[in-house]
Amino acid sequence: MRRTVVPPEITRLIGECGLTRDGVVRVFTGLHGELPQRYARFRGLRHPEDDRLFFFFDAFADGDRMHTFTFHVDDSTSTEHLIVADLEHESRPLRR
Repeated sequence: MRRTVVPPEITRLIGECGLTRDGVVRVFTGLHGELPQRYARFRGLRHPEDDRLFFFFDAFADGDRMHTFTFHVDDSTSTEHLIVADLEHESRPLRR
């Protein structure tokens, strides 16, 4: 199974998303657990402008907000690693 690599710049971006500590743990659990386990499923979702990358999605409620992440993951640089190259983040209030 491939190992996920999250560069410092991506870690910094995740930290700027306004998540609680539990939310940050949830993101990294997804990247280091779910992403490698479900790699075969997600690797077909190639980036339309850069075929070295595929998309990995994660969405969850954290506090009073819904967070949606789209990670751009490089699986072509290394046969042993999944390198998180970029992320997109959206956050919106939960309806009550």
